[in-house]
Amino acid sequence: MRAVVAGATGYLGGFVVRAFAEAGWKVRALARNPDGCASIRPFCDEIFRGEATVPDTLHGLFRQADVCFSSIGIRHVHRHPTFWQVDCQANLNLVEAALRAGAPRFVFVSVFRGDELRSEIRLAEARERVADRIRASKMKWIILRPSGFFNDMEEFFRMARSGKVWLPGDGSARLNPVHGADIASHLLSLMAGGGWNRDYAVGGPDVFSLRQIGDMAFHSLRKEPRYGYIPGWVMKSAGVVCRPFNANASALLQAFALLASRDGVAPPTGDHRLKDFFAKLAQGLPPPSG
Repeated sequence: MRAVVAGATGYLGGFVVRAFAEAGWKVRALARNPDGCASIRPFCDEIFRGEATVPDTLHGLFRQADVCFSSIGIRHVHRHPTFWQVDCQANLNLVEAALRAGAPRFVFVSVFRGDELRSEIRLAEARERVADRIRASKMKWIILRPSGFFNDMEEFFRMARSGKVWLPGDGSARLNPVHGADIASHLLSLMAGGGWNRDYAVGGPDVFSLRQIGDMAFHSLRKEPRYGYIPGWVMKSAGVVCRPFNANASALLQAFALLASRDGVAPPTGDHRLKDFFAKLAQGLPPPSG
C-alpha cells in the first residue's frame, strides 16, 4: 500500500509519514525542497519534488496511490502567499490531481468546528471549501479536525520564557490540544476500522484553560506567572484594520478573537501530555538563575 503525504515537512505531516512507514506502508512525500527533508527521509520510499500551489508540478505525485493525505496550510503572518492560495487553492490542486490519477481515498486536515465557523472565520472557510470538494468526489474520505496542536502551544512557552504571557480574552476559554503522534496513530486506527466518509474532531487527553496552559509553561521554566490580557474585540478590530494590507494576519487575529470567546474541546485521544512537552522544551534551555 502506498500513501502520499502533502505537508510532510510540517508538524503533523512528519508524524503521519512516520506512522504510515512504521505500519508497513510505502510513503511518497511531497516537498518543495528535498534538501529540507532530513527528518522524514528515513521513513520515505520517495521524496517527490513539487509545489501544491503550482499544479503542473504535481504530475505523477499520486501515481498508484492508495491513500492521499494533506495537512498543508499557512502558519505565518507574512503577506504572501495568502491562506486563500495555500489552505484553499493548493489543497484543491492536490484533490484534483488525486482525482485525475484515480486515487481512491483522501484524508484532509481541516479546522476544529470549521463547518460551523466558516461564516465567521475566513481561514475556516478556506479549508472547508476543500472539504466540500472532497466530499463531492468519488473518493472515500476522512476529514480530521484537531482542537489544537502541541506545537501551537509552544507560543505560550516562548512568551513565558520572555517573561510575560498574553492571553486572548480573560484566559478562561478551554481546549485540549493534541500531539501530532497521537493524531497519526488515531488516523491509522480509523482507516483500519473502515471509518471512511466521516468527520472526526480530535483532541488530546487533558483539558486546560488558556490561563492553565500559561501556568504550565511558566512552571516548566520555574518562573512566576505574569500575564497580560487582550480583549477579543481588540483582536477582532485589529483584524478588520489590517485586512486590506495583510490577509494572513487579519485571518489569524479573527481566529484568536473567536478563541477568546468560546471553548474548543474535542473528543480525547492519545496519551501524550502537554506538561511533558513543555518540560522537554525547558530541557533545551540553560538552567534558570536566581
